[in-house]
Amino acid sequence: MKDWFTYFLVIVLIIVLIKQCEGNERTITNTKIEYVKVTDTVTKTKIDTIFKKVFVNKYVDKQGENVIVYVEKPNDSTIEANKYNTTLLSNNATAELEITTTGELLDVQGVINYNQKQTTTETLKIRDASGFYIYANMPVNSAQPELGVLYQLKNKMFISAGAQYNQFTKSADLKVGLGVKIF
Repeated sequence: MKDWFTYFLVIVLIIVLIKQCEGNERTITNTKIEYVKVTDTVTKTKIDTIFKKVFVNKYVDKQGENVIVYVEKPNDSTIEANKYNTTLLSNNATAELEITTTGELLDVQGVINYNQKQTTTETLKIRDASGFYIYANMPVNSAQPELGVLYQLKNKMFISAGAQYNQFTKSADLKVGLGVKIF
């Protein structure tokens, strides 16, 4: 009868320790903010019909590109032009433009580039894991090798069982162990 009571106490102790090992999961949240270049289409064009007279000189540079130089007073090489102010609206951006033309302004088309903030949030839930280990043990002062297994429960405790050869009795000793995490 005494053996049954001891077995019952050992089983209750093991169940209590296993229940103690059930812990809460840890949550880690990483937030990443980046700015992404977005291309948007023009949805509305507002053109001022009032223009300003300007004088420009038109040149071709060494690379073959046309260059426009604004001058305050006209001379023999200047061209009289009209300067218009226009506003382009898109879904998420606005562009203020000045358009210089020598003829009638009929249409304005284009795209607007702008940076958009993009936030990415990643949530990791980490649970304590259990593991099964095999170990070998050799004492320094005697030749009594030991071989066994460890089972770790949720990083809280471990249960061990092993066999060690005893030099004095010339037989194997069975060992059982229990370890609990302190801190």
